Amino acid sequence: MERKTITKENHHFLKEKETMSIEDLKTLQFEKTRETLERAYHNSQFYRNIFDKAKVKPEDFKELEDIARFPFIDKLDLIKDQENHPPFGSRVCVTPDKICRINITSGTSGMGQEVHCHEEASIVAANASTASHFAAIGLQKGDLSALLYPLGTMTGGMLSYEGLRMLGATPMPLAVFNTNQKIAIMKRFNVHHISTTPAYLSRITSICMEKGIHLKETFSRLKGITLSTEPFPVAWALKMEDLWGTVIHDIYGSTQLNLNYAITCKYGAVPDGQFGCYHLADYLALVEVLNKETDKPVELGEWGEPVVTTFSRKAMPLIRFRSNDRVRLLPPECCDCGRMSRSLWEVGTVARYDDMIKIKATNVWPQTVDEAVFSFDEIEEYNGNVFIDNSGREVAKVSFEFKNAALDDTTKATIINKLGYKIKELTLVTMQLEEVPYGTLPRFEYKVRRWTDERVPGLERVKFIEK
Repeated sequence: MERKTITKENHHFLKEKETMSIEDLKTLQFEKTRETLERAYHNSQFYRNIFDKAKVKPEDFKELEDIARFPFIDKLDLIKDQENHPPFGSRVCVTPDKICRINITSGTSGMGQEVHCHEEASIVAANASTASHFAAIGLQKGDLSALLYPLGTMTGGMLSYEGLRMLGATPMPLAVFNTNQKIAIMKRFNVHHISTTPAYLSRITSICMEKGIHLKETFSRLKGITLSTEPFPVAWALKMEDLWGTVIHDIYGSTQLNLNYAITCKYGAVPDGQFGCYHLADYLALVEVLNKETDKPVELGEWGEPVVTTFSRKAMPLIRFRSNDRVRLLPPECCDCGRMSRSLWEVGTVARYDDMIKIKATNVWPQTVDEAVFSFDEIEEYNGNVFIDNSGREVAKVSFEFKNAALDDTTKATIINKLGYKIKELTLVTMQLEEVPYGTLPRFEYKVRRWTDERVPGLERVKFIEK
């Protein structure tokens, strides 16, 4: 696919901050972190309690490295604080009249969802971080963006909507329509941009192809497609670029931070046929990447957990928040787009530590199996299951569908054989393979949940049989 060239004049939205020198950036981070520590300690009972318990005060922060002296917080700390001090918790650092927006994290249990309050300055900064991404794509004033995320109390959809508006582009929130209606509206307006999840992009692509819609011709004005929420394989991203005739981008953020604090630049997610990098918004947050077991900073290129201290959230700051995500850190200047912040490598590989599945004593990441399965164009969808069979053996099974096309038995057998070897090569685990009829497996419209773990009930069943 021939990539549209974006000039250096129009791919920065926050150019002064995005291109500042490393020395100036570190000075800004120090000053903003110190301000955040002081504000939190003097205005929030939550932070005053945990700082006092750790025997540390804001004045102990004398250089950036001193952030390691301050305690971590995580999701459970936030939820416990809300339960003890409903509905917002004791973290709020402003009076109620300053709160302009409330966001709630996704989840099925109300009390298991975090509540995050924002004042106007926090909202403006968050919108700017997202507008920066859309500028990097090359969107301009008046461009139409199909926003397929749900708009609600979660942050993602709202950040995209307001970020587009701040840039001057025109968001079209289409989540209330069904898939066929979304496609019809996108065709009618010949949109310049699409924001969605990898799962839903696969869904609408499949439906368009079933309808005989030629994507490149129908959506001839597309400047880019922005993904978020979950990892995806290189082969899949390249296929999407080829089918849609545009560049695949990705953003990384969270409701907790109220930021899209890592973005792809004009080169997209898979430049040169392999994953590129995210550019961190180091001017909006202090991001430490720490070894999950030792809590020490990782070396460049090593896997670690982002621990984030926000600068822009005055109403409800987060200090050393453990994301439970899994990323790799790169130094500044790893890309020639002009951004001087550090980067996360690779795009499309950010995952949750609690998504990892231990199978036969081996750590298996679902996206690794995704990479194996979707390297075969003939396969439409798959589900994975880990269970204990009646003899007590641990089994990992991959059920998959071939696309609705006429494949002879010999071709199918060849693909299945290659798939088995590919999965074993990438995961070091032998998995059972099962073809199921086309249309059997669930399709996903927001976040993908392909794997289930039934080992606990399986063990109970085996124990019962043995009796």
